[in-house]
Amino acid sequence: MSNSSSTRIPVVAECVLNHVEKRITESENKQLLDEELLSLHSVFGAVLERALDILEKHPTFVAYTTTNKTRTLIEIQGENDRCYRVFPRINYCPCRSFKHQVLERKAQVLCKHVLAARIAQILGRTADHEVTQDQYLMLLRSMFNTDEHNG
Repeated sequence: MSNSSSTRIPVVAECVLNHVEKRITESENKQLLDEELLSLHSVFGAVLERALDILEKHPTFVAYTTTNKTRTLIEIQGENDRCYRVFPRINYCPCRSFKHQVLERKAQVLCKHVLAARIAQILGRTADHEVTQDQYLMLLRSMFNTDEHNG
């Protein structure tokens, strides 16, 4: 598997998410339908349940976007008040679960933080904050701070 394909959300998962996004964009109903939840669960399993738990606890996520709208990071509140920042549509998270379950064991397609961020985007549950390029780089650097414990 090449490096570029390991950072993208797998095709089947992305297809299901895109289908849900298209329906929500074209509809008055901005909620997930039962059929969509079943489709998402068939692809993501228990990770979907954990992602929905995050969305229930934190209904809106912060999306940091550069002034020229070319770069975005979404911030997710994790357990023990730990914040995770993920890129939209890129399958990477600095959490331990991503490292162990997605990269090493390949037991999951993605982690709950990446899925929660994507669903929040689809449902329009992000609060956009415009940041300068320097502020964005500072946020990006903080993602890779190895002094903090991932939880």
